[in-house]
Amino acid sequence: MGKLKPNKKGKYLIGVDMGGTNLRAGLVDLEGKVLGEAHRPSHAEEGMKKSVEMTIEAAREVIESRSIKKEEICGIGLAVPGNHKSGEGICLYSPNFAPPFPVPVLEPIEKALGLAAYMLNDVNTAALGEHRFGAGRGYDNMVMITLGTGIGGGAVVDGQLRVGPTEGFAEVGHMIIDPEGPQCGCGNHGCWEALAGKDAIIERAVFELQQGESSLLMELAKGDINAITPSLIAQAAEQEDELAQAVLDETAYWVGIGCVNLITLYNPQVLVIGGGIAGALPLMEPTLQQVVNARARMVPASTCKIVPSALGDDAGIIGGAVLVIRELQ
Repeated sequence: MGKLKPNKKGKYLIGVDMGGTNLRAGLVDLEGKVLGEAHRPSHAEEGMKKSVEMTIEAAREVIESRSIKKEEICGIGLAVPGNHKSGEGICLYSPNFAPPFPVPVLEPIEKALGLAAYMLNDVNTAALGEHRFGAGRGYDNMVMITLGTGIGGGAVVDGQLRVGPTEGFAEVGHMIIDPEGPQCGCGNHGCWEALAGKDAIIERAVFELQQGESSLLMELAKGDINAITPSLIAQAAEQEDELAQAVLDETAYWVGIGCVNLITLYNPQVLVIGGGIAGALPLMEPTLQQVVNARARMVPASTCKIVPSALGDDAGIIGGAVLVIRELQ
């Protein structure tokens, strides 16, 4: 948290989703509606300090484009990937950004914009957005996961987002699902994201193709096996490609096993699935639900709805706005 106080007389908020490739700043009203956006490259290869500069530029643009006065803005909230001391406004480390670390995030933003600024891990921020304005609205106990390059998580327990003393609460992607499984980027073996993240999905498809299996995938990838992505796999599955659907079914199995663990641990009323790979959820849902129904025992599957994100790509921006809204109450 920065040194400035939120403007309780304001009627707008700025939410920022700081991605490793691009960042988006949005003007959001108090009902969670995104009224306008500005985009910038993150320049992550130059370090997070540069990304903070881009955030300031994008925030200024979105304010000026809507002819909003600073006095009308309550504050700015940021969804930032990585490990933080968010109360001090510092990013300790983020795998998507070049060193050095740690990097002060909130202080330069407050100084440049004159607005109270807040930050939190990107998935926790998205969970806040979904809980207040999205698929988790109306539930006191919610878990959100994001399926993408990795697997992230956020948990709302008894109406409150939990982050833990080191802000590591709900690092669900690094649950060990299979101790003898593939090595994860974190160095461990058999983590959930090593089994169901982007690279694992692609590796399954590539392995089958290298064994001589036929598939539409090579046609969609224009003959380049290195161009295969989860999106292309989903496209092929939609065209009833057997190899692609088998890859998604195996992925859904591992996603389902992880969901069973989360249902057992957190006893949520709703489990929200977001992230880029969530676009393939309709193709994975039958297998995923079958696994959950069969294996969720002590906390029955029937007590938890598994649903897609309602806010989609806007979850980070809207969640950033919620970081500010929490300070107004």
